[in-house]
Order: sequence, then C-alpha cells, then structure tokens
Amino acid sequence: MTGWDHPATAERYERFNQRHARYRRANDVLVREAALVSGLRVLDFGAGTGRTASAALGRLGRHGSVVCVEPAAAMREAGQRRLRDSRVTWRGALPEEPEAFDRVLAGAVVWQLDPFRESIARLVGLLRHGGALAFDIPALYLGEPDEPGGGDDPLLLDLVARLAEGRPADREGSGLPRAAGARRFTPADVEAALRSADLQPRSWAFRQRLTQTAHARWLTIPVLTDGLLPGVAPVERDRRIARALALVDRKSFKWERWRGWTAWRP
Repeated sequence: MTGWDHPATAERYERFNQRHARYRRANDVLVREAALVSGLRVLDFGAGTGRTASAALGRLGRHGSVVCVEPAAAMREAGQRRLRDSRVTWRGALPEEPEAFDRVLAGAVVWQLDPFRESIARLVGLLRHGGALAFDIPALYLGEPDEPGGGDDPLLLDLVARLAEGRPADREGSGLPRAAGARRFTPADVEAALRSADLQPRSWAFRQRLTQTAHARWLTIPVLTDGLLPGVAPVERDRRIARALALVDRKSFKWERWRGWTAWRP
C-alpha cells in the first residue's frame, strides 16, 4: 500500500470526500448491512482517513468502539486529524488479539488484499464467534460492467481516453489501467474464500450515480492514476485532468454498481 502513503494522496482523497458523496453512500450501506448495534467493538481495516469509522460510530452508541487499522502513515495521520473521538483508536498494523471484535469492516479495500484467501482468514481470526466480516467493492473490480447513465458519455470513458492519449486502457475496470495493487478475482472467488474460512456469507449490492465531475475529482487521487499518468507530479496531474474535463460532457453520469458481503462466523 505504499502508493497510498503520500501526503498528496491523502490530501486529494479527503478533498474528494468533502465534495462528493461516493464513499459516504457506500459506507452508509456497509454499516447498515453489517448490522451494527450499540456497544459493539469494531475493527475498521484499511481505514483510510476514517470515513467508514465515522459512519459506524453513529450506530455504536456511547459504549461502542472502533479500532482503525491503516498501514499508510499519510492516510492514518490525516484520519487522526479529521476524526477526533474518544471511541476511536488508530493502528498501523492488525492487532494480535484473536477473537476480539464483534465486527470487522473493510470499506472499498479488499481489492488490495494479496493473497486474498490468506488475508481473509487473518481477518476472520480477529472475529468473535457470532461476529461478522463485512466489506464492499466496486463491481467493476470484479469484472461486472456498470450500467449506462445519461449524457453524451454515459459510461464516463471520454475523460480517461483523453488522458490516455492513445495508450490502451483496461475496459474491465473503469476505463483506467489497473490501479496500483488491484487484484483480479470474481464474486465466485470471494464466496469461496469466505466459505473456506468457515463463514456464512450473504451477498448484497447497491448502485449509485457517479457524475463526470466526481469522476474527474476521483482521478486526481495519485495512486489511482499512476498507471495512466506515470511520473506526472500531482499538481500537473490536476491540471491535465481539469483540461480534459473541459473537453467532455460534464453533464454525463453513469450508474456505478457496488457488491458487498456480510459473512458471519458461527
């Protein structure tokens, strides 16, 4: 996760979240599907700047708690500055506390787990019996296409094509070359990994509207476009994305589908 450990990445990730609701909506669904209730002890893995934890705290009451685990120091430090709550503690690595948590959450992060099965098994080892692992992932990362939305660019491909300047893009994803650390696996692979860890999985899905403007702002997060704009400094990357955005239909949007699982430990 070294690509996430850069101040420019943390800054632009937070800038995106302050202006656009993509991850906020995803986190709201995640904590609902995780069946959080007052008093639970929760581990937020790949916590980023604490956006998933923020969504969880509203359901945990005064006596609940969240341990945020974020390996990237730049993201973790931004989260500690942003989320000041006595119920939250931060760590750079997973705790050595077997069967210590009622829930393990992983918002928009499992595509970075490698090896996937072994990583899932390690997270499961932190769960109490009767607890659950809950996570989500954009369906494109599982090879499932999004639905066209509206405007002249209903799949939001024009912006990436202009930035790529003729270089091939990965149409299995968002039109981008694969983001650093992205893994290729299918929903069947996810189900198999969960069952091999003796979990009882339940899958769920939702979709949300992703606008051209939000998509452009998302692309400014350096780690997500390092493959598309290699060696380009963050400020120059911002300029190029702004210039490309001015040449495409800003009213366009697509329907972005997300997949999620809540997997219970009997």
